[in-house]
Amino acid sequence: MVSSPGSLSVQHAVDLASLCLENARKKDAELALELCDDAAVALSGIRSSQRKALVSSKKDEDQTLSKRIAASYINLGTLQGSLGRSDKTHANFKKAVQWE
Repeated sequence: MVSSPGSLSVQHAVDLASLCLENARKKDAELALELCDDAAVALSGIRSSQRKALVSSKKDEDQTLSKRIAASYINLGTLQGSLGRSDKTHANFKKAVQWE
């Protein structure tokens, strides 16, 4: 479990979230939900100021990272929905839009 998400770089937070979501697809529902929670914690460590800087940046690598974060939120929402947490699906889709 991610204990201090704010200590991760944005790149590491996205990598950790992606790893959690990738593994969640391969596990039983209970473990998958735990991995989804870990992915959400990792993504929540990305500060608003970092989001604003990435979204407004013209650099290709920043735009790519921003799109990866949006995709992570979409994947998280989709997976949570398939695991019966449809209440979290909408919230994650809404967060994804903020990264586009």
